Amino acid sequence: MGGFSTLIILLLVAVASICDMTAPAIICSEDLYLQAPDTGNNLAVDFVAACTDNSRGDVNLTCSHESGTVFHIGTESVSCTCSDPAGHVSSCDFRVTVTDITAPIIECPVTLTREAPSTKNSVRVTFEPSCTDNSGRDNLTCSHSSRDKFRIGSETVSCTCTDPAGLEDSCEFDVNIVDITAPIIECPVTLTREAPSTKNSVRVTFEPSCTDNSGRDNLTCSHSSRDKFRIGSETVSCTCTDPAGLEDSCEFDVNIVDMTPPAIICPGDLDLLAPGTGYNLAVDFETACIDNSGGDVNLTCSHESGAVFHIGTESVSCTCFDPAGHVSFCDFQVTVTDTTPQTIICPDDLNLIAPGDGNNLAVDFVTVCTESSGGDVDLTCSHQSGDIFYIGTESVACTCSDPAGHVSTCDFQVTVTDITAPIIECPVTLTREAPSTKNSVRVTFEPSCTDNSGRDNLTCSHSSRDKFRIGSETVSCTCTDPAGLEDSCEFDVNIVDTTPQTIICPDDLNLIAPGDGNNLAVDFVTVCTESSGGDVDLTCSHQSGDIFYIGTESVACTCSDPAGHVSTCDFQVTVTDITAPIIECPVTLTREAPSTKNSVRVTFEPSCTDNSGRDNLTCSHSSRDKFRIGSETVSCTCTDPAGLEDSCEFDVNIVDMTPPAIICPGDLDLLAPGTGYNLAVDFETACIDNSGGDVNLTCSHESGAVFHIGTESVSCTCFDPAGHVSFCDFQVTVTDTTPQTIICPDDLNLIAPGDGNNLAVDFVTVCTESSGGDVDLTCSHQSGDIFYIGTESVACTCSDPAGHVSTCDFQVTVTDITAPIIECPVTLTREAPSTKNSVRVTFEPSCTDNSGRDNLTCSHSSRDKFRIGSETVSCTCTDPAGLEDSCEFDVNIVDMTPPAIICPGDLDLLAPGTGYNLAVDFETACIDNSGGDVNLTCSHESGAVFHIGTESVSCTCFDPAGHVSFCDFQVTVTDTTPQTIICPDDLNLIAPGDGNNLAVDFVTVCTESSGGDVDLTCSHQSGAIFYIGTESVACTCSDPAGHVSTCDFQVTVTDITAPIIECPVTLTREAPSTKNSVRVTFEPSCTDNSGRDNLTCSHSSRDKFRIGSETVSCTCTDPAGLEDSCEFDVNIVDTTPQTIICPDDLNLIAPGDGNNLAVDFVTVCTESSGGDVDLTCSHQSGAIFHIGTESVACTCSDPAGHVSTCDFQVTVTDITAPIIECPVTLTREAPSTKNSVRVTFEPSCTDNSGRDNLTCSHSSRDKFRIGSETVSCTCTDPVGLEDSCEFDVNIVDMTPPAIICPGDLDLLAPGTGYNLAVDFETACIDNSRGDVNLTCSHESGAVFHIGTESVSCTCFDPAGHVSFCDFQVTVTDTTPPTIICPDDLNHMAPGDGSNLAVDFVTECTDSSGGDVNLTCSHQSGAIFHIGTQSVACTCSDSAGHVSTCDFQVTVTDTTPPAIICSDDVHRTAPSDGNTLAVDFVTECTDSSGGDVNFTCSHQSGAIFHIGTESVSCTCSNPAGHVSFCDFQVTVTDMTPPAIICPEDLDELAPGTGNNLAVDFETTCTDNSRGDVNLTCSHESGAVFHTGTESVSCTCSDPAGHVSTCDFQVTVTADVCDRECENGGVCHGGVCVCPPGYRGDNCQHPKCPRGCPSSMTCVGVNRCVPIAFAGPRNGRTDNNSGSGRRGTCFPLVSYNQRIQTSYIKPVIRNIQISCGTFGLQTCNSQRLEYTVAYRTVYRTSYRCGWSG
Repeated sequence: MGGFSTLIILLLVAVASICDMTAPAIICSEDLYLQAPDTGNNLAVDFVAACTDNSRGDVNLTCSHESGTVFHIGTESVSCTCSDPAGHVSSCDFRVTVTDITAPIIECPVTLTREAPSTKNSVRVTFEPSCTDNSGRDNLTCSHSSRDKFRIGSETVSCTCTDPAGLEDSCEFDVNIVDITAPIIECPVTLTREAPSTKNSVRVTFEPSCTDNSGRDNLTCSHSSRDKFRIGSETVSCTCTDPAGLEDSCEFDVNIVDMTPPAIICPGDLDLLAPGTGYNLAVDFETACIDNSGGDVNLTCSHESGAVFHIGTESVSCTCFDPAGHVSFCDFQVTVTDTTPQTIICPDDLNLIAPGDGNNLAVDFVTVCTESSGGDVDLTCSHQSGDIFYIGTESVACTCSDPAGHVSTCDFQVTVTDITAPIIECPVTLTREAPSTKNSVRVTFEPSCTDNSGRDNLTCSHSSRDKFRIGSETVSCTCTDPAGLEDSCEFDVNIVDTTPQTIICPDDLNLIAPGDGNNLAVDFVTVCTESSGGDVDLTCSHQSGDIFYIGTESVACTCSDPAGHVSTCDFQVTVTDITAPIIECPVTLTREAPSTKNSVRVTFEPSCTDNSGRDNLTCSHSSRDKFRIGSETVSCTCTDPAGLEDSCEFDVNIVDMTPPAIICPGDLDLLAPGTGYNLAVDFETACIDNSGGDVNLTCSHESGAVFHIGTESVSCTCFDPAGHVSFCDFQVTVTDTTPQTIICPDDLNLIAPGDGNNLAVDFVTVCTESSGGDVDLTCSHQSGDIFYIGTESVACTCSDPAGHVSTCDFQVTVTDITAPIIECPVTLTREAPSTKNSVRVTFEPSCTDNSGRDNLTCSHSSRDKFRIGSETVSCTCTDPAGLEDSCEFDVNIVDMTPPAIICPGDLDLLAPGTGYNLAVDFETACIDNSGGDVNLTCSHESGAVFHIGTESVSCTCFDPAGHVSFCDFQVTVTDTTPQTIICPDDLNLIAPGDGNNLAVDFVTVCTESSGGDVDLTCSHQSGAIFYIGTESVACTCSDPAGHVSTCDFQVTVTDITAPIIECPVTLTREAPSTKNSVRVTFEPSCTDNSGRDNLTCSHSSRDKFRIGSETVSCTCTDPAGLEDSCEFDVNIVDTTPQTIICPDDLNLIAPGDGNNLAVDFVTVCTESSGGDVDLTCSHQSGAIFHIGTESVACTCSDPAGHVSTCDFQVTVTDITAPIIECPVTLTREAPSTKNSVRVTFEPSCTDNSGRDNLTCSHSSRDKFRIGSETVSCTCTDPVGLEDSCEFDVNIVDMTPPAIICPGDLDLLAPGTGYNLAVDFETACIDNSRGDVNLTCSHESGAVFHIGTESVSCTCFDPAGHVSFCDFQVTVTDTTPPTIICPDDLNHMAPGDGSNLAVDFVTECTDSSGGDVNLTCSHQSGAIFHIGTQSVACTCSDSAGHVSTCDFQVTVTDTTPPAIICSDDVHRTAPSDGNTLAVDFVTECTDSSGGDVNFTCSHQSGAIFHIGTESVSCTCSNPAGHVSFCDFQVTVTDMTPPAIICPEDLDELAPGTGNNLAVDFETTCTDNSRGDVNLTCSHESGAVFHTGTESVSCTCSDPAGHVSTCDFQVTVTADVCDRECENGGVCHGGVCVCPPGYRGDNCQHPKCPRGCPSSMTCVGVNRCVPIAFAGPRNGRTDNNSGSGRRGTCFPLVSYNQRIQTSYIKPVIRNIQISCGTFGLQTCNSQRLEYTVAYRTVYRTSYRCGWSG
């Protein structure tokens, strides 16, 4: 490759030696700076340019300006170009600057004074300062523009003139605007407003206006808009002053009218209660009336406040008049209800004496109920007269109700008192014999008590069943009844001792223990007699019947008499055990060995029972010993304290149920060697069994067996000694690594068919596999696939069964040589819209090409705007291959829109005060979309005179096309002069004595200056009624023009008549039995002619009056302050009720066998009048009273309804004590885990009260601890009497203690020794919570040697029960050897090699001093390659402990790669492009021989643009070292740009001038694609005069190459003999007509599509019927090419100008059939106009294609 590039370089050098590659040398003048003359703006300039070439041949030197050319003020560039014979071009340029040093001259006008118009505050002022300058160009600016508006006052205008050189001159002048017009003020006419319903004033909005030409004015009024105006009339005055001090003023009235009736308020319906002494009630109420005017109102009601209302419901109606005479109403109802209850009288409390032989009494009493109305009443009591009342006090409640539902109540008490004492009886003297072992006896006795109350309280100094000691005691008893009366008695209790003092013990006792127990209950008798018969005290260390355990125990007894003598004796009790213990072993125990061990800890518990309760059980193995897989026998022996024994044995079988653990390697993925299809594979499998015995491991393939390419499974099986089997498998995959070979064809170049854009292409690709196996060949395109025009890549892939993939690709190019076909639409005709002279036209030319892709361009775009007339559109279609086709069509825009006419809105104007007509100015307008002249006429000219009233103005407008439009408006002239109204002065009148109103006459007058009729109305008519007070009268007068005038006055009616008052006569009322005052109702009355009065009294109706007499004074005052007064007396009378007597409180004794008692008592009621009374009590005499206290209430009423009450209490007392019974001694066994037991017991208690409180020192279900406790119980009845008893609870412990050992301990020996001090915890807990004795074969902290030792522990509880446990301690050696590796090693690779021999040292030691085995993955001195490798070392000791360490060895590469770049490359760009593909050579190598990463900013063969680009290359090796190099590629442009000028142009100048602005297009392109500089001597659009002028153009590219072209423009004057009509244009001396017109001057319209039969063409595309003659066949549209038939005209119409003299148009839309055109029916629409002279029609027809 290097030799080939050298050859190319040599060839390039040889070519360069024979070609001229040097451009000519060109020299331009330096930049020139010159001064312009004072009188001109240009200067002729001479300069020098030169050119030489190395070829010595002729050169062509041209410049953009010739020497001596005229240069204008400013800077212009001169460009020169020189070309040599070889075509090389050089250029240079310079600048010519002509400087202006002469300043311009400016002139301003003198001061300008203008008068402001009457309607404006500013004036447009025209002025024209001037400026002259030698440059002929100047910039004149002023602070104001000519025709700017200047406001009233003075302003200064400053002007400055600046020439292009920046030189300037300035001046200034004043503009004065003078105001001579006074302002004009206008006030509103009289304003009348209605006062709101709740106010006497209104905020009135008004807006007087003031106009002044200054636009600034000061408008002030006596009142502000939105001020409040009170009811009535006020005048507002306004003045307007302008800034010049000129002013105008006006005034107007504001009338506020009250139209709201007064607001009247009545109370809600009243519900009242009638007094107790009558059937009517004086009722006070309040009503109110308020009016928004704030004036007096007249309020009257059908009933006055304080009027008398009878029981029932009555309506009250009220009426209120305000000063304006408006009236309001309201009403409400008054209901008086009877609320006086009836009178009930109970007797006074009754106090009676119970009979001596009973506890109750029948009691008679009287109650009375009366109703003031005399109606029936319903009287009921809680007790009836004659009911039984028991000793004590009971209440009697009575209720009385009348038919109206009123209820009255009273009550009294009945007390029955007991005066008979109870009778008690005691037993005679009681003698009891003391038992031989006690000095006291429980003695039962029962004294009795009887009482007439049936209830008594019996108490004694001793309770029955109390213990009495030997000797004599007196018992005293007392019985008390509920009344506190009592009786007492007493008796003696004697306890006698009869036992002698001689003591006798039994002989020694020898007994056999029962076979099922270790103790025996032993009965024995000891005797002690006292010859004197006195008491003795005999005690023994054991009681007869006590339990004696196996062995010998002594019993000692002692006897003493009351004299203190003591006798003793003793004996022995021996209990012998003859029953051997019974041992039980478990049946054979089978346990499953765990999956990871060959032994199991087995728990077992043989049992031994012995009547002694103590035994020693030993076995050949301990429970939880380890048993290895297999069978072992365990022997056990049990020995009791007597030496008797029993033995048993059992087998322990440990079964292996775990299959062996088999281990296979993971699946193996291996590569086949390149030369074969199989591979010998080594692998490892393993099998381990928990039994530790030999296993049998076999596999389907042996390690090292040969495996073929593909995947094979290996299955392995393992059997353990117990016959259990395990399986595992894995897969071995051998992969083929040799890829196949694929071959693609060369790139294909084909021609596309003329009728399509694609081609079916056949090709062949081949793929072979060296092994001869099948391959899978696929391509992105199949042979025979369709390929479209252009270039497509075909990519092929080949894969073999091993998954190797090979690829190749090629290109298929299909070339297009068929040009496209274009089609344009036929001529398009569109109607211009109503508001525009152009239309956006949509069209769609089509282009078809076999490529399916084309570029279609037209001279106009679809939806471009086309003006009214005709234009041609040209279109060209180009396909991707550059082949093209073209076509063109016309677009005609037709105007069909009538002009737009605008009238003003209807005008409403005011007639002047002195006349009835008015000259009216108005504006109308007419606009047509064509922009041409229109003809606008109206029925009235602007400025015409209009009379008062309304007149219509009608206007008509015609456009150039003859279309017509109409509009109209109305002018109304209104009369503005108001009329005059006069009201009388305010009126003051006196009201009559018998009324509150007066009829008043008055006169108001209204006149109209025009003498016309007026309408006069007032708020009150003359002769209307006016009430006392002041009322306003408002009058209004209106004329036919709607003007309104108002006035008002006041009418005052005064009251001089005093009111008249009336009081009731003296009032007498009876005081109630329990109060000293009465609410009294009264109703004084007052009448006054005003109908309104204020009545006040010293007392109000329904005030309380105390017993006695009081005077009430009343006064009545009317609204005028006149008054009258009166007074009356109120007397309150007192009445007295009857007397009731109850007995005193009763205290009685309850009987011993019951809790209640019948009680008799007496109550008495007396009436001072001697009349009958009704006495009732809550309890009848003789009623039953229970233990406790109850109240008795009694009530007495007399016939007058007076009621008296009394009450007393009855108390029944309990004196009988309760009786208690306890259970016998209770014995319970303590549970195995607790030292207490919940014990249930139930002592009982009975009492005559049926209620008792039983308490014990312990509750049933309390916990009792092991041992014996006494429970004491007491029963107390409600009165505190009690009885007691006690019993023992014994809790026995039968459970051995619970001992706890730790689990087997597996511990690690320390690294420095072979034994270990071991701490452990054992515990022993007993349910008794007492002290236990725990001992172990090893103490915690003892030293254990490496290996396994057993620890046994024993625990005894206080009851002698024993428990055992054991565990094992295993100490294991766990210290591994110590291994030491070196630190990580870092070495440098030699510069000429890639590896290095490395030495290192590792060490290993063991604390046991034994041998160790040290191995490493690399030996010291091994070869290490560049990079980092790990070294791993392992050391194991004789105990199998393993230690590891590792370190890293890094060999570093320090030599960077070697990189070589190409020399700088120079190439010439092609003439048709700005880029070039450039080849070059670069290389990179590394001393390590490894791969390098070599990249360049550009690849060889990359595209380079014109100019110089740098290529940078980088190379890095695996060690990260980087090398760089770079070079430059220069591509030189040697091609000048391509310039194109248009052909010579021939243009026609318009008829009105001799020059023409001409548009043209020049283009310049360059192969560099860069910007080019294109200049022409004339710009496009420049003005060319009549004749011929040359245009020269020059184009230069970025490389300085220059190209030129030129053309000529000829302008010919264009004049026609006759004026062109209807939009025709003069061209070449003839009229060119727009579509739809023809003739020499376009004067004739035409219908291009023809007219149907019976119609003729009268305008552009306008056909009108001549005489319709039936259906007509259509014609063929030859332009469409489709051959379809039918009427193809889109619209035909006829318009006839309407006459302007008409009354009013009548427009009718009439649908009429116009026949069938072709194959389609259409309708016509006729617009009919009725005119003064005749009727004409406009008829239009619209039909579409019948198609």
